[in-house]
Amino acid sequence: MPKKFTVWRFWRISVLASVLLAVLSCLSLAVAADDALDKTKASFLFNFTKFVEWPALVNDTLHICVVGSEPIVNLLSDLASRDTKGHLLQIWSGIDDPQICQILYIDRAVPELSPLLQQVLGNQVLTVSDAEGFAAQGGSIGFYVESGQIKLEINPQAVRNARLKINALLMEIARIVR
Repeated sequence: MPKKFTVWRFWRISVLASVLLAVLSCLSLAVAADDALDKTKASFLFNFTKFVEWPALVNDTLHICVVGSEPIVNLLSDLASRDTKGHLLQIWSGIDDPQICQILYIDRAVPELSPLLQQVLGNQVLTVSDAEGFAAQGGSIGFYVESGQIKLEINPQAVRNARLKINALLMEIARIVR
């Protein structure tokens, strides 16, 4: 009888270990997917500096302000030394005055999305978020996921209200929201 108990116990431990390994694998795949999405978002934010014009840029510094996503701040910090059409790039994590930003990225988890949009209304700030329906709610550019890839939706009216100009190439790859 003790031998049977030992086999049963070994089988239970093996099954438990297999299930645990499968769960950990799924979690690591989810983390890797999130990392890839964050890298894509950071890359888009950096490249927006090349495809958007700020007509009244006072100095040679472009500020990308990120609210609610430290991974994107860290990724952008790695890109900060790259050329952005002759402009110095500064990355800010969370800010008190969003009007100093040329690009304001607001993570979908940030609860004060609407108040932040109101604070920059009428200023030359390109607002970007991965919140669902962001562009339809008055944001300039929204990220959405389709078939596992980050896609863009642009609200041309919000861009015009911010007195910005978006390159036609960027408009071509985006879904237009009215």
